[in-house]
Amino acid sequence: MKRWQGSCLGALLVLLIGGGSLIFFVPFGGAMIAGMPPLFDRLTAYVLCPDATDYSYRDYGSVPIDSTNPSGGTGHFTELTCTYANGSQKVFENDEVGLKGLATSFSVAGICGGVAVLFFMMIAAIIGARLVKPQAST
Repeated sequence: MKRWQGSCLGALLVLLIGGGSLIFFVPFGGAMIAGMPPLFDRLTAYVLCPDATDYSYRDYGSVPIDSTNPSGGTGHFTELTCTYANGSQKVFENDEVGLKGLATSFSVAGICGGVAVLFFMMIAAIIGARLVKPQAST
C-alpha cells in the first residue's frame, strides 16, 4: 500500500463515520442553539438586520392559544426592532423572527459540524499516510 492510499483510506473512513453522524449532530445542535436565548437572539438579529447598530426584543406574555379552552396550551409573541445608523427602525414580527432564527440555528450547527468533519478528515489523512510503510520496489 502506498502512502496516498493510506491517506485516502483514513479520510474516507472519517468521511463515512463523520458524515453519517451529521444526521444526528445538525438537528440536535440546531435545537441546542435555539435553546440558548442570548445566542439565538444574537444570531437572529444578525441575519435579519446585519447593518443595524442596535436591536431589541419585546416578548409579549403567554396567552392561551385557543380562546375556547383557556386551560389549554399557551404561546408567546416576540417582536424584533432593529435600529440603523440613520435613526430609522424596522420591526420584524414573530413569524419571521421564529422561522429565520431556527433556520440560522440549524445552518450554524451544520456549518460547525461540516468543518469538524473536514478537520478530522485531514487529521486522519495525515495519520493514514504516516502509518503506511512503503514497500520496496523490486
